[in-house]
Amino acid sequence: MNEVRLEVPEISRDGRLRGKVAVVTGAGSAGTMGGTGANIAVLFAAKGAKLVLVDIDQARAEHTLSAVRALGGEAVVAIGDITRADHCRRMIETAQSAFGAIDILVNNAAIAPGEQANTEELWDRIIDINLKGAKLMSDAVLDPMKAQGRGSIVHISSIAALAAGGGIAYSASKGGMVAMTKAQAYEYGPHGIRVNNVAPGHVAIPMGLNFKGWNGAGTDAIRRKRARASLLGTEGTGWDVAYAVLFLVSDEAAYITGHTLPVDGGTTAVMPIVMAERILTD
Repeated sequence: MNEVRLEVPEISRDGRLRGKVAVVTGAGSAGTMGGTGANIAVLFAAKGAKLVLVDIDQARAEHTLSAVRALGGEAVVAIGDITRADHCRRMIETAQSAFGAIDILVNNAAIAPGEQANTEELWDRIIDINLKGAKLMSDAVLDPMKAQGRGSIVHISSIAALAAGGGIAYSASKGGMVAMTKAQAYEYGPHGIRVNNVAPGHVAIPMGLNFKGWNGAGTDAIRRKRARASLLGTEGTGWDVAYAVLFLVSDEAAYITGHTLPVDGGTTAVMPIVMAERILTD
């Protein structure tokens, strides 16, 4: 039986991240369509980085690991719960043991139930994974980056942080990442550590296509509406997000910190009444 592999587009092997070590949370994947974390990890590997693939699911992490190794990349898996500080510290120790310095942290792990957080338990789970997890991973990597005098942290939030419609808890968790990006950039800047945030729009990844808040986001009708919400007339992909992250962690972005970059095909650039007309017009 043939192994189902993650589909990877053609990527220029320009060595842009050669010699860098990157930790990516939520890096696991399954099947041929990777999530944003897997796409980021594979792109980084193709660009020469060494990877630490953080996930709570061993099988999913190893699926991405196979894709990285198929490109000739070097990576290790670190399994743990990002909502626990002791797990975060252990996973960073795994990274240091494997590769020494840590140059890049991408806080991508998230959940998007799509339903209103009508219980305290669900609210806490969304905030803990999406916001607290990013904070704890940042805390765990801070001392190593300070010791090096350099580092780049990129959070993956959402356009739900910039406009309503993603559910209160999800929007709050992602909005918190925008504020945290600015606060961390202020605090960490004197140590040579940059912190930025990427806010994806309607991208065709497993989490987005299963989003309950769209009442069946994977259906053709809803996907057409998602495409019309872009000024370019298409959904984005996890690779679009990955390339934005690549820029922000690269040396070309050395003077960029504290900012949020929407990767949304222009969705948030348009007045709501105009966007409503675009979406509702068949």
